[in-house]
Amino acid sequence: MLASPATLRRLALRDAARVRLLAGEREVAEMTGLIPHPYPDGAAEEFIAAQTLAWDTGKEYNYAVLPGHDALLIGVVALRPDATERENLGYWIGRPYWGRGYATAALRAIIALGFGLLDVEKLTASHLVRNPASGRVMEKCGMRLLGTSTREHRGVPEPFCLRGISREEWDLLAG
Repeated sequence: MLASPATLRRLALRDAARVRLLAGEREVAEMTGLIPHPYPDGAAEEFIAAQTLAWDTGKEYNYAVLPGHDALLIGVVALRPDATERENLGYWIGRPYWGRGYATAALRAIIALGFGLLDVEKLTASHLVRNPASGRVMEKCGMRLLGTSTREHRGVPEPFCLRGISREEWDLLAG
């Protein structure tokens, strides 16, 4: 199946209601390492404000994922130049949009952006072992399994898969 087209744009405060609605669903939050559930009041606005600061300081670049050229946010994808605290890449897509190829399209776009703009030789991402759909998205983008580790997730240890792709692998894949 071909990935659905996705457009990326910088997150804006006007996205807060959609972030709260989509990220606030238990099924979405449970599959991520960072989204709280229940989603607190004001958290979307705080997240967007923090991302604006992170963007301005070059620490992290979060983009709204849009279906095609529609202005409606359906998820978020992140690029982190430095992978010391967390991996370089992260994403979530709202549950009504799962299985339509948007995560794959957004991840491919952010990988291309990362290798195009950053002086890095490898990009990494992780997913919960119990979230094989996220692993398949990463595999479709050429990311290979680098290893597994146990991390704290919602207060309990849980296994994660670490995946990565080198600049050379991406260049061969993107051809």
